[in-house]
Order: sequence, then C-alpha cells, then structure tokens
Amino acid sequence: MTISARRPGWRRAVVSCVTTAAAMAITASCGGGKPSPDQATRTVTKTPPTVTVTASETSVPTSSPASQSRYLSELEPLTSTQGVDTSAVEINGKGFARSVTLTANAAGPVNSAEYNLGRHWHTFTATVGLRDDSPTGGTLTFEVAIDGTREYRETIRLGESRAVRLDVSDALRLKLTVTYTGHDAGNVYYGSWGDAGLKSSR
Repeated sequence: MTISARRPGWRRAVVSCVTTAAAMAITASCGGGKPSPDQATRTVTKTPPTVTVTASETSVPTSSPASQSRYLSELEPLTSTQGVDTSAVEINGKGFARSVTLTANAAGPVNSAEYNLGRHWHTFTATVGLRDDSPTGGTLTFEVAIDGTREYRETIRLGESRAVRLDVSDALRLKLTVTYTGHDAGNVYYGSWGDAGLKSSR
C-alpha cells in the first residue's frame, strides 16, 4: 500500500478556496461583480406621452380681446349705394387718417354703407362733417342706424364737425348714411366719418 504524502498547509488551501467561492456567491447574489453570461441585458426606452392639440376656432375680427379696436375703413361694407372712399381726410381743419367718406349731390342725394358687426363690438366712434375740399356752402345730413333703428341724425355745414359716440353692444348691422337736400347737381359733396372705429370695450 502506497501512502501519499500531503504537504503541510493543504487544509488551509482548501478552506481558503471554499471561503473565496462563498464570497463570490454572496457578491453575485447582492448585485456586485459582473453579470453571468446567461443574464440578458435589457434596454428600456421610455416613450413620451402623445399630446394632441386641437386648434380653437377663431371668428372674424369681431371676436376680440377687451382692449381691441378696429377702424371701419378696414372692413368691407356689406352694401353701399355709390361706393365708399377710405382715404385720409380733413374735416374742419383737422386731419383723420382712417376714414369713411360717402359722396352725395342732387343727382344722387342719398348714399349709404352698411357693415356687419357680428354682435361683438361695444362702441362706435367718429368725427363727422363735410370734407374740407367740398364745395362752398354745402350741407349734408349724417345718420347712423343700428339694426334698422336710427340712433344718430345731424345736419352739418361745411366747416363744422361733430363727435359721434354710440353704444353698439350686441348689434349685428351698422349703417351710415349721408343725404344732400340742395339742388346742386354739378358739384359733389363729401360726407366724411373721420377715424370711424369700433371698440370692444365701453
């Protein structure tokens, strides 16, 4: 029988190996060290939520913030008897850059223009009078009707002017009219609404 000689310290080597293996097992179980080959690596990509934006309907310039205003010369009239002039004017020596002018004489004594307000404006303002280049001695009658009801009427001579301010709250239609009551068919008289405008605040 052959007896193998064992080197001193072999027990310590075996114990050390066992201890090291146990430590590796504990490290792996706690999440340390490198993952084993059979552990799949997964990449998680977060997809941002989908946001749907719906555009709200915006009405024509009549749907306005409380501070908004608009000149009547920027709007197309629904109807006009003899057309509308939106050039700058002088009334009684004062200039108005954004105006509406209606002409009249004995051949066409009444001229009017009607506008859609859309029930969104609150105030109509203007300075009215004959344009300063109208013939001497001219006189025109200015009228404003709101939804068919006359709310303003004034007869004005050349060289005069009047300030107009009307409540048009919830109004659908605004109609401007100038009338010539003389007999001069050879000259044209210009009835101007200087800086005629709409405001959405009172």
